[in-house]
Amino acid sequence: MKAHCLAALAAALLLGAVTPANAVQVTYSTSGTFGSSGTALLNQGGAQMRFDPTATTVDVPLTTNALFGSFTTVAAPARSDAVTLVDTFTLKITQTSPTPGGELVFTSTVGGTIFLNNSQAYIVFNGPLSQSLTSDGVTTTYRIVEGDAANSGRLELFGGLNQASTLNGEISVNEVAIMHAPEPGTMALACLALPLIGLSYVRNRRRND
Repeated sequence: MKAHCLAALAAALLLGAVTPANAVQVTYSTSGTFGSSGTALLNQGGAQMRFDPTATTVDVPLTTNALFGSFTTVAAPARSDAVTLVDTFTLKITQTSPTPGGELVFTSTVGGTIFLNNSQAYIVFNGPLSQSLTSDGVTTTYRIVEGDAANSGRLELFGGLNQASTLNGEISVNEVAIMHAPEPGTMALACLALPLIGLSYVRNRRRND
């Protein structure tokens, strides 16, 4: 086989060992606590709101929708006894894959009024609404997507019993190149052909001189 052919083959083999990453498998779980109780249950004036966490694994090509948990109304007073909620809520997202993972903390305030089958209650997350972790060469970004342009990070809470208000999010990963170890036979062929790159270059220069 001619030198320039082997050189081209060697280059192709080495380039083939570096491939762009496809979907990244992300494993995470959430937990949350209200400031007034230090637990996942808010209990104020006859109104009770429970945070239900989540734990899941998702395949993230570049960006995907995600669920960070939900808030369920456990009890609510009659309309005449509507409760004004004044509290804080802390959301923690713990990533276990890609390893070694880590923990992100989002803070928020709870406000508005709530009564049976109706609610003007809400949770507003403080900025930033996006936070990132870098593990195993992959940067994973978690973003809270509730609210609109006027009320970014705001989640409206339902007042009906056992009605859940889901906390929606978004997970994205950076696109990285991952070096894969070639097969032994491939590596041997590449090692034999690589010196011929230099030989081919020298011969071509002599012909052109």
